[in-house]
Amino acid sequence: MELLAARFERFAFDRHSHEQLAVGVIEQGAEGLHMAGGKVVIPAGQLVVLNPGQVHTGFAADESGWRYRMFYFDTAMVAELAREHLGTGDVWFPDTAVRDAALFDRLRRVHREQEHADDPLTAESLLLGGLGAVLHRHARTGRAASPASAGRRGPALARQLLHDRWTEPVTVAELSAAAGMPRASLITAFRREYGLPPHAYLLRLRANRARRLLLAGQRPAEVAAATGFADQAHLTRVCKRYFGVTPGAIRP
Repeated sequence: MELLAARFERFAFDRHSHEQLAVGVIEQGAEGLHMAGGKVVIPAGQLVVLNPGQVHTGFAADESGWRYRMFYFDTAMVAELAREHLGTGDVWFPDTAVRDAALFDRLRRVHREQEHADDPLTAESLLLGGLGAVLHRHARTGRAASPASAGRRGPALARQLLHDRWTEPVTVAELSAAAGMPRASLITAFRREYGLPPHAYLLRLRANRARRLLLAGQRPAEVAAATGFADQAHLTRVCKRYFGVTPGAIRP
């Protein structure tokens, strides 16, 4: 589980997604997101909830920017608590902007208390209680319905190739051969299925893997070399665009 407290004024995130369940409280201003379903604006006093893998941007929807506190809950933790609270680990969240004043106050208090928590047992108990409340009040069970997509097998095969060779250079021709589809058709179908074209999906995949290594304490230069980035400067640019902070700020 990761925590982020930040304020942004004119900064805008590129299209990206998180491997974890992202839940945040907007404390000031308003955050905007462009998503598959259109534009969403979350004002101060509301929660923002993003399912793992949900592609989105992030930008200031208020002239003063926005300030927020985010939780990034590991999917295994979410599944474990969902089985306890809802009887199944297969859950998703239908709403990105959530109006729930009681839960907002609870999560903000939990986040603040983590900054100065001296007792790990108490800190973890508060976090698990907060996540349990999120699941109990706003999660849905089963898989979210997705629009019908022709030729889903081809994009899925191309996606698997990206996951198998994410540290290596991959060409559109290789993806096309793996998918059994013409190149232009594959790029269009891949973006429709996963929210990003293949090259952006691969960059996002590398960025998320790099984030894990940084959180584990590895040095940015080592992480850049291990995750397929050209150099540390390239990793720094991507981290800023996707996560809003530099690799040095991610590393504990």
